[in-house]
Amino acid sequence: MDTTDFETYLFGKVQKGDIVMVEYPSVYPVEEFSWGLLIPMLVDRGVVVIGDFFGVGDLMFRNYIRRISGREYSKIIEIIKKIKIVKVGPGSASYGEVIEEVVPVYDSHGFFKNYHMVVNRMANCPAKPDYVLTFGLAQYIRFGGDEAMKAILTSISTIPMEDWIGIHFVNVDILSPEHLAMLEEVSSIVFYISKEGLIIKKEGEAFATGGG
Repeated sequence: MDTTDFETYLFGKVQKGDIVMVEYPSVYPVEEFSWGLLIPMLVDRGVVVIGDFFGVGDLMFRNYIRRISGREYSKIIEIIKKIKIVKVGPGSASYGEVIEEVVPVYDSHGFFKNYHMVVNRMANCPAKPDYVLTFGLAQYIRFGGDEAMKAILTSISTIPMEDWIGIHFVNVDILSPEHLAMLEEVSSIVFYISKEGLIIKKEGEAFATGGG
């Protein structure tokens, strides 16, 4: 994959406080993009915290490491030593260091309480995060429906994450069009990645990633 355009755009345009969505269809092996490309880029540039809902990030990580060997495997093992994890709900976290565990709730009050606790935890870390990624956000919204979506919007509008960049991997096949539209509306930049390449849905620009 030719990553020059993507890397230039991401690190040239995205600012702290921005919400970035990376949408993908369920049949696309997004672990190749997330663990094979994006996360190594981010770790080279700052502190990375991953919010892992229901162990989706862990499953993607396991899928990725099954397909690599040699130098790639050694590199990813070094990378995960630098990653912090906020674990949301059941599921494993076989990569990084778990700094917080949260029981998933779907009402606005309960979600806001958890969100406030996690934001405070990250803000008070010796090394504050530069990037906060999430895996499994679409699954959380699917399970919780409108209440979960309302809880997310209430929390991020009350306590915006201005100290770091949020990057959220979202499986578009899981969400209703309305819930997806709500997430896109509050995002600064929306990428869509598939076997055809990577496009920028929000900003009106597009570029091909090439093969690989």
